[in-house]
Amino acid sequence: MVDSEPLAKWAWSQVLARYGRRLDEGTFREVLGLRVIDSAALFCERFQLPLTPQQAMAERDRLFLAAVPSRLRACPGLLPLLEALAERGLPLGVATSGHRRYVELALRTLGIADRFQAVATGDEVARGKPAPDVYLLAAERLGVPPACCLVLEDAPLGVAAARAAGMVCVAVPSPEAASADFSLAHRVLPSLEAVRRALDELLDVNS
Repeated sequence: MVDSEPLAKWAWSQVLARYGRRLDEGTFREVLGLRVIDSAALFCERFQLPLTPQQAMAERDRLFLAAVPSRLRACPGLLPLLEALAERGLPLGVATSGHRRYVELALRTLGIADRFQAVATGDEVARGKPAPDVYLLAAERLGVPPACCLVLEDAPLGVAAARAAGMVCVAVPSPEAASADFSLAHRVLPSLEAVRRALDELLDVNS
């Protein structure tokens, strides 16, 4: 829904630079879709940081959250897609690896907090993506069986999580993940606008 990956990359790059490390593209692609704490653990080990994962996450969050109100943008086509879904009377949920503090801030920043009937975040589940936990929690809060859920995902780990939850998954790859393997997705579309145009077909597949 939101173009948060460039902002996350910037924040992590700033943290690593403080300790004389540089975040390369390959390593950043490894954490796409992971919870922040899981990304922090990977970075601490990979770059031998003199920090615990919790400390690294706190440093990243200070930068990231401060920048969200001025720098976070919705992905192109999000608002028309939400309107199209609302017109069909479908319950909507957010299932994300992000933690609740960020998610609530992001939804407020974009003015779409009232569009979703349920939110499930990475800090509310025992296992992050590719485990299905956050998707199953979102479905439970929506009161919708997992098999009746249609998921939009921008990262392969998220696609794997949605499939593990027994849900139909459409991939809309982010620019950072454009070259990744999305073969687990039921369908791959280039944009949220393409999702909107194919919406009736996608919902029919999931009915």
